[in-house]
Amino acid sequence: MGMIGATALSVSPNITSIEIKGNNKIEKAAIVDRVVSKVGSAVSREVIREDIRGIFSLGFFEDIQVDEEATSGGVKLIYWVREKPIVKKVEFEGLESIEKDDTKDLIKIKEFEVLDISKINESVEKLLAKYEEKGFYLADVRYEIERDPKKGEATIIFKIQENDKIQVKSINIIGNSILSDAELKGIMQTQEGGPFSWLSGSGSFREAIFERDVAGLGFYYGTKGYVRARFGKPEVTVSPDKKWVYITFFVEEGKQYRVGKVDFQGDLLYRRDELVNDLELKEGEIFNTEVLRRETLKFTEKYSDLGYAFANVVPQPMIHDDTHVVDITFDVDRGERVYIGEITVTGNTRTKDKVIRRELLIHEGGLFNGAKKRESRENVVRLGYFDSVEFHQSTSKKSPNVVDIEIRVKERSTGQLVIGAGYSTGPAGFLFNAQLSQNNFLGNGQIAALSAQIQTGNGRSEYNISFQEPYVGASRWSLGGSLYQLRRDVIYLIGNRSYSEIKTGADVKLGHPVREFTNLYLTYRFEHSYVSDIIDTDIFKPDQLNGNLSSISANIIYDKRDDRFDPRDGLYWSASSELAGLGFDRHFLRTSGTLRFYHPIVWDFIFRLNVTGANISPTTDRPVPVNELYILGGLFSLRGYAPMSVGPKANLGNASPPLSQDAINNNLQGKEIVVGGTNQAFLNAEIEFPILKEARVRGVIFFDAGNSFNDLKLTEPKLLANYGYGIRWFTPIGPLRFEFGHPIVNGGAPQFIFTIGPAF
Repeated sequence: MGMIGATALSVSPNITSIEIKGNNKIEKAAIVDRVVSKVGSAVSREVIREDIRGIFSLGFFEDIQVDEEATSGGVKLIYWVREKPIVKKVEFEGLESIEKDDTKDLIKIKEFEVLDISKINESVEKLLAKYEEKGFYLADVRYEIERDPKKGEATIIFKIQENDKIQVKSINIIGNSILSDAELKGIMQTQEGGPFSWLSGSGSFREAIFERDVAGLGFYYGTKGYVRARFGKPEVTVSPDKKWVYITFFVEEGKQYRVGKVDFQGDLLYRRDELVNDLELKEGEIFNTEVLRRETLKFTEKYSDLGYAFANVVPQPMIHDDTHVVDITFDVDRGERVYIGEITVTGNTRTKDKVIRRELLIHEGGLFNGAKKRESRENVVRLGYFDSVEFHQSTSKKSPNVVDIEIRVKERSTGQLVIGAGYSTGPAGFLFNAQLSQNNFLGNGQIAALSAQIQTGNGRSEYNISFQEPYVGASRWSLGGSLYQLRRDVIYLIGNRSYSEIKTGADVKLGHPVREFTNLYLTYRFEHSYVSDIIDTDIFKPDQLNGNLSSISANIIYDKRDDRFDPRDGLYWSASSELAGLGFDRHFLRTSGTLRFYHPIVWDFIFRLNVTGANISPTTDRPVPVNELYILGGLFSLRGYAPMSVGPKANLGNASPPLSQDAINNNLQGKEIVVGGTNQAFLNAEIEFPILKEARVRGVIFFDAGNSFNDLKLTEPKLLANYGYGIRWFTPIGPLRFEFGHPIVNGGAPQFIFTIGPAF
């Protein structure tokens, strides 16, 4: 605080005028407004001190001095102020392990703001906390201020010395005999460092996380019935070179407790026997704190489903140390019934509100329902448009019995460029594919896609354009369609073309929900096929391969995956039937079914299962065209076998007319080729697990089995199988997949697959 100029006066003179000097950017009126002293009043040291405090409270000045200048009628007060500089720039030195963009939320002092030392100190604390979170426990953050008095500006430089990450050398647990060290360490997020810690990020010591680990161990003991387990204060020792920490803590496990009597009291809206029968906690079973937590949440949700959004269910355990039994009483305070006020959506810069609102089962003005609120959130998440979806409820300012709900979303990139490449030792050769898709076209929830695929080995090129509107107008009908063309040299024998084919077609699909999570689709498809350069007319008959297809199909789909584009939990199944022969050349009936199951196992390991079966049968005396039969092998079926290598075979011999001279010259007479079967069945099972979690690199092990056949009794071998492994890197353009498939039955060379695109 500035000094008050001294004037030797025995009697306090009156103030004749007040002046403000030294201000450049701050208006004089704003400063005078904080001055309590008035012209005509007597000079008061206490009032002048109050003036100084008032001017300082504006936050724009770093020094204030007051001079008293004698005049003929009294004293003129002169307030000299020195303004704080404006922050011109914020710079960093030594910032390496934190991206500069990630510091925006950490640095509280911003450019073009008035210099504020408290904000700089807060920024230092935030940076240090961020470094500790990343494992740089010994990081040092300081700052310097470079001033330009002439311009009234300052540059803030944060000087950072990151030092090495401090690693956990060992975790020593003493006193445990019931639960092993390995089991307890497996529960902890804090892990001992290893030779690959620098790559995986494991082994870092973070004090806040370690404290949560200790609390988590206490809860884990409670899940085993050891409710009296106690932990001594951990001893954390740092090595002299400050690179390692050694952790030791003591455990007193105690006795195992069982569930005693379970009762309810308070506002019971259900019969007591109904509540008891619904309990997972059973008298005489081992007590489990996790089950107690689930039961409490379950009963709270039961009341919220009736509109009691603020129901409070409090478990009151009574521990009997003499009998090692825990009696539990659930105390219920239901509160008042609550209705839904305003529903707002925030964070959706691209997606329109209607896309989110039409997935909601709750509505403004309706009775609050916890189950419908949870299902509404799941529906929004299932769209796959958002990285996070949060429903926040707060009491309305209009009424205590009304809650407003704010839906906060964080959008993800729904446009996807998928580019793939690979090589197969089979007929496909080099494979290239590209797909440009937008799963939330123009923010309307529509799906639009362009795709192309090229295979050099068989001259294959495929092009497709499609569009789907999930909700037509305000109805629940969906409408979509596609245009496509397929050109390929069909190669059933490596290196030799069987025939050339061009398929051009279009389809229109209409859908409507038939029950929760289940939709029925009707599709009409028209396709024109043309083939040429046929090598064996006994097998490949032009009148069967050429012509027009007109079909109608029905498809029912059940989809309860947690995310349509990156599923980790849930179930998907579909069943379809296609009837071809509506007035044109091709006649057959195709039926197929698919079941997909997703489930998290442990430690972010995800199990995935895909089971597919299909049959195609003639509906007239003409056989099913060869180019409609099923052939397996490759990326989307049996990954250990070459594309188009699995299925019934035919012999190139005794052709009528005979084989061409080129075919004979290539020694094709009598060779067997894969033509495909009228049935297919296969499964894909895989476990995906994290390798570098922060970099979104995941590993996968998989097993595939199946076959294509006409008559399973005559098929040998009846089942082909392969195993494999790979790495998936989830990048902004899609997951990069590097996978190796090894055949188990009818072994051959391993197949390498590289593509950019999701698994099933």
